[in-house]
Order: sequence, then structure tokens, then C-alpha cells
Amino acid sequence: MRLAGANNDEIQLAKTKHTEVLAESKLAWQRFWPSLTLGAGYRRTDGNVQDIAGAVFDVSKQQYTVGPNLMIDWSPGDMYYAALAAQQRAVAAEQLAEKARRDIVMQATGRYYDLLAAEASLAIIEDDLRLTQDYEKQIGGAVDAGTAFRADLLRVKTQVSRERLAIRQHQEKRDLAAAALAETLRLPADSELHPAKADLVPVRLLERKLGVATLISQASQHRPEMKAAGAVNQAAIFEKERARVAPMIPSVLAGYGFGGLGGGYNGDVSNFDDTQNMYIGLGWKIGPGGLFDKQRQIIVGAQEEATQLLAGQIKAAIGREVVEAAAKAQSAHDQIGINDEAVAAAQEMVKLAKERQASQLGVVLEYLLAREERTRARQSRVQAVIEFNKAQHELMRAVGK
Repeated sequence: MRLAGANNDEIQLAKTKHTEVLAESKLAWQRFWPSLTLGAGYRRTDGNVQDIAGAVFDVSKQQYTVGPNLMIDWSPGDMYYAALAAQQRAVAAEQLAEKARRDIVMQATGRYYDLLAAEASLAIIEDDLRLTQDYEKQIGGAVDAGTAFRADLLRVKTQVSRERLAIRQHQEKRDLAAAALAETLRLPADSELHPAKADLVPVRLLERKLGVATLISQASQHRPEMKAAGAVNQAAIFEKERARVAPMIPSVLAGYGFGGLGGGYNGDVSNFDDTQNMYIGLGWKIGPGGLFDKQRQIIVGAQEEATQLLAGQIKAAIGREVVEAAAKAQSAHDQIGINDEAVAAAQEMVKLAKERQASQLGVVLEYLLAREERTRARQSRVQAVIEFNKAQHELMRAVGK
């Protein structure tokens, strides 16, 4: 689980997207700061010009300036609500990055348990094969001594071949599960991965006394998808307020510059001296993007409604996931108990069949069938434990823990 949360590029991609949106949010607030320009300029005019009164005359002049200019171009209402919306989008991106991390960890956990199930089933068949091969030697000796039929020996040899075939199939299944897990962990595809045998025990991660309604309530509070949906909806609300309120707040255009100004007629550059100027203005925009823009308000209203509907869909899907995970966990728990009974019965059946075989009362087929039943019961119990532990992790993820 630690490996899954460390190197996966899907998680890094989600984190990168969060970093981008967070920077956009910070930039939105920084737009309230005025811009400062530092520079120098030169202008020359030769030929006819027209004065304010309308007279046209011939001139030859030049002008040069040096100094900084402080500029302010604000639409306070628009900038404020845009910054609030960007801030909520950053929160949503953060929660979606957390969702990506949890999804990858859940995928890695499931693939790990697939590997564990394949290796545990393989160990059961290998154990059974050793016993069958020992039994084959015993029957072979009995056939040589004339106390057993050759058909019994051939029946045991067939069972040995069947178990060897099953071992090869489970080895393939184990290797495929290891490759799938290596992919999720972003390890080399040919990594030799083996699960810890100690993990093959049922582990309950949540209290049984918690009802489904309580689990759904916890999921609604803790799932990152719900937090992201809430942030997206809040961003849509701010965009709606931006369309309604921002046009009523006047825009501010202001500037202040100072430095030096020089020049004059022809090539005169001697009268350089300090200069400064400033201006300020207020204005309202009318039309698209400003006052009386009904279509913009309709658009943002529809977007807000869409985010609410999307949040409802996410909540319904989360509720289904909780119910499914809880049902799987309970079913797997019950199956473990049933399989325990089946394993005990199969063990007793093998014991009785072996005793009957030793006393010449039974047949080889009966003993082999009893062993097959025990193997199936043991494998079924392994699968039930694996499914129980998977369901527990799925339930933990479903409730947002």
C-alpha cells in the first residue's frame, strides 16, 4: 500500500493538476496588485501637425522620457468572485488527487490479494501432490507384491498428472497476478513478487455493529469525491454571484508615472527635468459581460444546477458502493464459517477413507475422491478469506477511511 502511493504516475498526474489549479488560484488573488513598468522612450516628429484649435503647421521636435509607471486596471467585483471560484476549484483538484491516490492503493491491494490467493492455492495443490506421489509409491509396492490391482495404480497416476497440470495452471495465474501488481506499483514487469503468507487470515477493519446507514453517512462526510463535488458546486455559486454582483461594482482605471522629460525644437535636448502625471477613472460595462447580461446569468445558473445534479449522482454511487462492499464483507464472512465446516468434514472423510483402505475395506477411488474434496474445501476457504479481506478494504475505501 505504501508502494502504491509512492511511485504511481497517475497519482503524480493528479497532484500536478492540483499544483496547476492552486497556482491559478494564487494568481487570481495577485491580480489585485498594481503593475509596475520601468522604461525609457524617445519620440521625434517632423512635418505637419495640428494643434488643439485646428491649425496645421510645420514642426521639427523631439521628446525623450525616463521613469517608472504604476498602473491599476481593476474590476474589483469580477476579480474577487473569480478568485473565490478559483480557490474552490483548487480544493476540488486537491480532493480529486486524493481520490486518485486511494483508487490506486485500492487497485494495488486487490491485485496483491489476487497474487496471495494464487500462491496459497498453489501451495495447497503442491501439498496434495506430495501426498499423492507418496501414495503412488505405496500402491506401486502393493501391485508388485500382488496385493493391489494395477488399475488402482493407474488411477493414482492419473490423479498425479491432474494435480501437476493444476499446479502449472496456478503457476501461470500467480505469474500473471504478479505482473499486474508490478504494473500498479510501477515496478519492472519481470519483478519476482511474493506475498506474505501471514496475510492469509481474515482481518476485520470496521466494527460489525456499524449499520449500513451509519456507513453511508460516514462516506458522505469523508469521501474525497463528495468534498470535490461540494467545492465544484461552491465554485459555481461564486460564478453565479460574479455574474449577478460584479457588473454593479465599477471598474477602476488608474495610473501614476514619474521620472524625467526632455526635448524641444529640432535637436534641442538640454531642457531635461523631472515630470510626473496621474489619472483615475471609474466605469461600468453595459451589455455582454456587464450590466443587463441576462444570458450570462442563465448560463451560470444552469452550471450551478448541473453541479448539484452531479453531486447527487456521486452521492448515489457512493451509497451503492457502501452497500455492495458491506454485502460482500458479510457474505464472505459467512462463507468462511461454511468453508471451515467443509474443511473439517473433508478432513474426517480423508481419515476414514485411509482407515478403510488400510483395513482392505475401502477402494483407492474412495480415498482419492476424499482427498479431492478436502483440496477443494481448502481452496474454497482460501478464496473466502481473500474475498473477505478485499471486501474489508473496499468497505474502508467506500466510507472514506
